[in-house]
Amino acid sequence: MVMEKMHNASNSIFSKIIFALISVAFVVSGMAGYMVATADTSAVKINGEEISQQAFQQQYNDEYQRLSQQLGAQFSAVADTPEFSEGLRKSVLNRLIDQELLRQYVTDLKLAASDAYVKQEIVTTPAFQADGKFDNNAYQQTLRANNMTADMYAEYVREALRLDQLQSGLAGTVLMLPAQQEEFAKLFFQKRTFRLAKLPLTAEMAKQTVTDQEVADYYNANKSAFMVPELVKVQYLDITRAAAEKAVKVTDVEIQQYYQDNKAQFVSKAQDRLAHIQFAKETDALDAYQALQNGADFAALAKEKSLDKPSAVNGGELGWLNAGDLPKAFEEAAAALQIGQYSQPVKVDNQYHIIKLEDRKAPKAQSLEEVKDLIASQIRQDLLNNQFYSLEKQVAEKAFEDQSSLEAAAKVAGVEIKETDYFSRKDIPAALNFPSVASAIFDGDISQGNQNSEPMNVADQHSIVVRVVDHKAEGTKSLEEAKAEITAYLKRQKAETVMLEQANKTVEELNLGKQPALNFAAAETWVYAENKDPALNNAIFSMVKPEQGKTTYAAAKADNGDVVIVALTAVENGEVSAEQGAQFAAQVMQAEQTDLQANLLKSLRNKAKIEVNEEFMKQSQD
Repeated sequence: MVMEKMHNASNSIFSKIIFALISVAFVVSGMAGYMVATADTSAVKINGEEISQQAFQQQYNDEYQRLSQQLGAQFSAVADTPEFSEGLRKSVLNRLIDQELLRQYVTDLKLAASDAYVKQEIVTTPAFQADGKFDNNAYQQTLRANNMTADMYAEYVREALRLDQLQSGLAGTVLMLPAQQEEFAKLFFQKRTFRLAKLPLTAEMAKQTVTDQEVADYYNANKSAFMVPELVKVQYLDITRAAAEKAVKVTDVEIQQYYQDNKAQFVSKAQDRLAHIQFAKETDALDAYQALQNGADFAALAKEKSLDKPSAVNGGELGWLNAGDLPKAFEEAAAALQIGQYSQPVKVDNQYHIIKLEDRKAPKAQSLEEVKDLIASQIRQDLLNNQFYSLEKQVAEKAFEDQSSLEAAAKVAGVEIKETDYFSRKDIPAALNFPSVASAIFDGDISQGNQNSEPMNVADQHSIVVRVVDHKAEGTKSLEEAKAEITAYLKRQKAETVMLEQANKTVEELNLGKQPALNFAAAETWVYAENKDPALNNAIFSMVKPEQGKTTYAAAKADNGDVVIVALTAVENGEVSAEQGAQFAAQVMQAEQTDLQANLLKSLRNKAKIEVNEEFMKQSQD
């Protein structure tokens, strides 16, 4: 049947479309891993090329932080488990190996990116654009923030462009004819109209019997399913800055006094707008300086001669800079200049620079009115800090003095006592899901109950006090405790089997033209791609297409185990707009490209000599 074939093919394609949205191998942002200077000891060697332990650790830390930010409060529940650490190490190691294999592969293919191509990529990077033009100030700030030189960043971009060429080459090998795209879209977005008759499972379950032996056999074969984790119920106080803010007020007198006492703080910084021409050799710099002395235009010379290509595009412009933004020798030379003047060649970090002062902004005192709001905010923050820590201290004293409850501590804090339901280590409520709090609840002195914790700081001006109200140790349900649950499950299984047999017999009668007593619900229309109920969706879209004006029947089970009879009345091929069709085709092509990428990496791994430093990996685990 067409839909059966469609289903078998689309399962993998549908998964590919989903996974195509996830970056697998060609992740340019991860290239820093193998661009870090190689250390003496490797984490892994790929065909003799080392990936340093430093590179591995940096990637591990970056991924750890990324997951922490992505998962938020849920992160602390898994972060310290051996399974998480081991899984993250393997993921990072495999990614680094894949990146190095691809780097070696593009080298073997002799793929390259010219200096002009690299320069063009840098100056057109959106992050370095302001008002549609290259902003050298943003570019320089990015380099400083990442502790990179212009040459280092250029090599980073060069490697990214080489990998992009490989990816483009793979994309060019993926081919799907327009007719194929159209046919696949019709099937993937096909609509089917049907009615469902649900069979009474509850009544059939009531007829079923389950023996004690059947219950015992199931229990003994599935004991792990009846594990009961350690459970706690807690009360807690959530002390935030809001509790302290009630007592904080800032007066005009305080603002004026702060301004008088700290006038030196309210002076804007001096700024220089600079340009430069960069050379590798002193002789080249001296020649250029002489040319300037002879009347050459500074901007034109920078465009022609400067090795700092991004600034050269703008005539050597570096933009407005504060003290400390550039190396000391550079700034000292600039400080000695008058507006419009340029310096003699200055040696900075083994390069030579001719520096020009375009403009200068002198420091300027700010009036009280200009900084009033800023001062009020600073005073309020200082008062709030003092008030919060004072409040936290009072809460700690009351919680320690009265261990019978949290009432005294709640009263002094001006907050309500909150209480949770039972929870385990794996489902800690978001309000309590912090490492220090979780550790105190499950592993600290308060874990057995009848004791208040001290305030635990979980964020800036945010502390939590907890008290375990009840504690249930980890264990396994006894056969007697699990008996009712098992009995109900086995009865349902038996009832589903019986009802499915009955449903198939009823379908036979319907196909013979008989009309057994069934209560079909109102007609529904499903689209295959929506996959509303996977089990039922597969059954419905695998049914034989009915002839015009007729109905096709089939017995099926839904995801929740309900047994139904499906009356299929109409099938309509999917219709998509030209824009939707193009988008869908692009997704399918991307899925195929992802598959090619994965196969390429698999082939490269099979041929490669990969030597993992097991001793280092074990040490990093410990």
